[in-house]
Amino acid sequence: MSIKFDDIHTKKKQLLLDEMMHKITNEIHQIDSGKKKNKSKSCPICEHPNIVFFTKKYGFDIDKCNTCGLLFCNPYPSDKQVHYYYNSAMKRFENEFFMESFENRVQIFLPRIGIINKYKTEGSLLDIGSSVGIFIEALKRTKHNLNVTCCDISEDACLKLKNKHPEVTIINLDYKQIGYSEKYDIITMWDTVEHIIDLHELFHSITNLLNDEGLFLFSTPNTNSFEWITAGINHVQLLPPGHVNLLNITNIEILLEQHDLDLLDTFTLNPSLDIDYTLKSPNQKNDLGIFLHKMLMDSSFRSSFETLLKDQKLAGNIVVVAQRKNTR
Repeated sequence: MSIKFDDIHTKKKQLLLDEMMHKITNEIHQIDSGKKKNKSKSCPICEHPNIVFFTKKYGFDIDKCNTCGLLFCNPYPSDKQVHYYYNSAMKRFENEFFMESFENRVQIFLPRIGIINKYKTEGSLLDIGSSVGIFIEALKRTKHNLNVTCCDISEDACLKLKNKHPEVTIINLDYKQIGYSEKYDIITMWDTVEHIIDLHELFHSITNLLNDEGLFLFSTPNTNSFEWITAGINHVQLLPPGHVNLLNITNIEILLEQHDLDLLDTFTLNPSLDIDYTLKSPNQKNDLGIFLHKMLMDSSFRSSFETLLKDQKLAGNIVVVAQRKNTR
């Protein structure tokens, strides 16, 4: 399935995103401005002190761990700043362009549902970070047998989701406030993990919310990819305080192992997005090199390159399938 960058990131979004981000982050930096924030001296995931400055984006410093490759805000935004961001005009704008590209985004989720069905076709599913419900719409179209609960911190997103899918249970809370009274057979987090500050707290919560041998499926930007290595500090997904942790398979494996989750498989399903996005870069020839830029103009080479990226799991968004160990 070949998807183009403009199909997902509408022209309106591309034109206004940077302007909106500067406006909202100027407001956010006024919150807790009098409080001193301590910078971490070691990697939040692998704990090595081998961290270096990567870039500054929207007033937030982003560091890189040279041991596991994590890109992270250092220091992280505060809880007040994060909650302000997710209930701001910026988030409502983001929800609007999600709605504008809704049908194209549904196509991204259908292969992911195929992956879920390889492991479980019924039971309870908790979707964390449901946004406006694109995944839920894709599920509905597959006529699934799952009992679905959605959780999102954005009030605007939950209202849109409830209007479109009144049949699902909706929790308008931070995932940390859910509690562990109910266990789930499947938990999904699509393009949400990168938004979470404390990933150890998140993965601990996931383990406690899952039934024994329950599945955890998530997608997240893959910094060990053609797209990210090419774009570097100019990547469009460097979006603090929304994106605060950017991962690759190395630090994903560390997190899973530390929290009683077995890695079952990984996929990078949409390499066409990598190529299309990279070719739209203002510095495309410099980023790609003259040879690769020229060759990607050829449809046959481009198709073969897409297959290579997918097979080698080197596309810019990784889907992870993990399972809770039977330790209770």
